[in-house]
Amino acid sequence: MPNFWPGLLLSLVPAALLNRPVGRLLRAHWVVGFLLLLGLGGVVVATLLPDAFQLSEDVVRHCTVRGGRPRSPHELLHVRHIELKLATYVPVGFAAALAGTRRRAAVALLGAAALPFGVSVLQYAVPAIGRACDVQDVWDGVQGVVLGAALGLVVGPVLRAVTRSRARSRAA
Repeated sequence: MPNFWPGLLLSLVPAALLNRPVGRLLRAHWVVGFLLLLGLGGVVVATLLPDAFQLSEDVVRHCTVRGGRPRSPHELLHVRHIELKLATYVPVGFAAALAGTRRRAAVALLGAAALPFGVSVLQYAVPAIGRACDVQDVWDGVQGVVLGAALGLVVGPVLRAVTRSRARSRAA
């Protein structure tokens, strides 16, 4: 994926411009909005942009639905091209888990979990981008969201406690 890093750098622009409104929408810190937008930019770059930005007119529309499965911890530690797709979903799950209220976090996590399915539907529906949908990509995306959400659910209470203690020390 030669365009991954340039595309990710370009996704910094909307993340920088829209992080505060997204953070307010989620009732979370602006950093959560930034991570969510940057993660979504990574997902778009890794899964929906045509390779080398060349549109293909003779792509056969198909989906591979055999052989999909969750990856083992051993496979997760040996990063290859496909695991990069899994890793792009981790910040989305992380940011969704850190949404301000439980209800907003639940809605954000449901949206994040639906994202890999939506990406595969787009890959199937728009054959000109030259990406074929694959059930393994859906598994990778869901697994990335779950890993990010688990990390967010562990780190979230610690971050909130640190923020509260800093606010108390400033007030005193």
